[in-house]
Formats: sequence, C-alpha cells, structure tokens
Amino acid sequence: MKLKFCVIAAFTIIFNFIVICDLAQSANNNMLAKPYTIVSSRDLSIKALTKNLSKYSASELKSLPVNIRKEYRIVVPSDISKEELKASMKHLVAQETKKNSDIDAIVIFAYDRKEDSESFYTFGKMEWCPYGNWGGVTPDIASTNDRSSYKYTFDIKEKVGKISSANMPTKEEFTIYDSFEKELWADPNVDEEIVKRKVAKKFGISGEKLEQIYLKVLTYKMQ
Repeated sequence: MKLKFCVIAAFTIIFNFIVICDLAQSANNNMLAKPYTIVSSRDLSIKALTKNLSKYSASELKSLPVNIRKEYRIVVPSDISKEELKASMKHLVAQETKKNSDIDAIVIFAYDRKEDSESFYTFGKMEWCPYGNWGGVTPDIASTNDRSSYKYTFDIKEKVGKISSANMPTKEEFTIYDSFEKELWADPNVDEEIVKRKVAKKFGISGEKLEQIYLKVLTYKMQ
C-alpha cells in the first residue's frame, strides 16, 4: 500500500513539474513575442495519408480523416532578434490552435516587408507538426488531436538580429527595387534593358545605379 502511494505521489510530482515547465515556457514565449501582422493565410488541408494516394481505394479515401494544415505569412519588425522571432511564431501557433484545436500542422513564413510576402521568406520559416515532420500527421493523430509528438522546426535567416542602418537598404532603395520588379513582371516579353532605362528615368538615376540598388536589395533579402 505504501509503495503504491509512493508511486502515485512520484507521478503526481512529475506531472506537476511538467505542467509548471510548460506554463513557464508559454509565459516566456509571450514575453519575448513581438507584434506581427498576418498578411495572408491559406488552407493546405489534405486527407491524412500513410501511403501514396494511388494505393487507396475510393472508399478508403472517403473514410480517412482530414489533415488540417494551415499556412501563415507574417510581417515582423526588422529589428527583431532570432529568439523574439521564434517566440512570435510560437505565439501565432498558440493563438490559432486555441481558436481551432483541430488544426494538425502549421507552417509560418516571416518577412520584414509586406511587399516581399508573396515570395521566398526573407526572415524565417517555422513548421509545427509531429516529430517536426510536415508529412507526419497520421489518421490517428488527425482523429484524436494527440499533440504529444509535436515539435517546432525553425529556419531563421542569418541576418535576423544583426540588421543595422549600414547593411539595410533605405526606403527609397526598396521603392526603386519594387518598381523595377513590378515593371519586369508586368510583361515578361519586354527586353530587360528597356525596363531598366524606363525605371532609371522615372527615378532620375543611371542604369548602373539602378543595377547597384537592385543587387543591394536582392542580397539583403537572400541573406
């Protein structure tokens, strides 16, 4: 009887310790999280598959639960640190799964400018999914909402937390870059040199200066 009591007491202590740690971690994330703006969201839901789609019969597919996957693109302050960015993305996961506990996987792409949010992430990426595996949601997980195996995986750009006025393009340089990009894609068949001359004339700069600005902004985005 005493042994049984000791075992129960031990498990109770361990459980309470885990809960306290989780609450402390959650509070820490909330403290570190910076303001962010969700500029777009997409539903990427599919059936919860464990093998190739072609291996299922129509009736099997119909009976499978849905793997509810969400994509969010957010804009964060350019002076955010790596830890603050991670905390902000975790905060978004907590908020969205609180509103809908059936969400099975989330991917977040972070940017410092809304103008870049339709392209490759410029600040970081985070996935929240079983074992950090985007394809790891099984029918059982989708049905039971068991999140015990879930992990956060991050890919944070090297420049995050290290940006200064010396290496960040100016507002005018971003404007010139955006204008050139817009003109380039407005008609892909137009010769690039013609577009370059048009944009350079618009801003009163040389074609060479335009190239320098374009490369500066592009390098900043890719770092």
